[in-house]
Amino acid sequence: MTALPVTPTDCWNRIGVRGDRSCPELVQHVHCQNCPVFGAAGRRFLDAPAPVGYQDEWAARLAAPVEDEGGDRESVLVFRVGGEWLALSVHVLVEVSNPKPVHRVPHRTGILAGLVNVRGELHLCVHLAKVLGITAPAESPTTPATGRLLLVRRDADRWVFPVDAVDQVHRLPRGELRRSPATVSRAAADLSRGVFHHRNLAVGVLDERRLFEVLRTKLR
Repeated sequence: MTALPVTPTDCWNRIGVRGDRSCPELVQHVHCQNCPVFGAAGRRFLDAPAPVGYQDEWAARLAAPVEDEGGDRESVLVFRVGGEWLALSVHVLVEVSNPKPVHRVPHRTGILAGLVNVRGELHLCVHLAKVLGITAPAESPTTPATGRLLLVRRDADRWVFPVDAVDQVHRLPRGELRRSPATVSRAAADLSRGVFHHRNLAVGVLDERRLFEVLRTKLR
């Protein structure tokens, strides 16, 4: 497959997610695809004339039978809510952004925090901690600089979750998941596919299908 050309400014291959991950911008953008530098390079690539053989290559790809994309690893975003480290498949992740004002919805409380504007579109913002039954520790390590908003999507549903910190995208071996420990809340265990260990931390992998079903039911 034709990829972005390697140039002296291909930082994504050297210090980004395809390199040694030393780029300081990853703290804010999490993945190179969210970075304006990568976006600008993509626009230059798309505006350039198609290379020789490009159309033939894609004609052959589109004509080929669809193959099973299963594998022994999946990509998940690791983040923290309260004192719990969680992960969610990148397939439902649309964007990671800095905190934004959340506008309360009159006469609605519970798990609904309100409405938040992301790139000109209003989305329902949900307290993930309340959904999962997570209690914030007495002395939370959260600082304003680490908080992020996660915009997620599955089918026609879109939600925004405020989280206390975002770590990174982790390539998780599928056989690495273990059953959730008894110390995990019942709600969190019911919405989890299991737990894996990352940097000496127990990380619960959320089941996106069940999570979205619960949100849809609770916010009808």
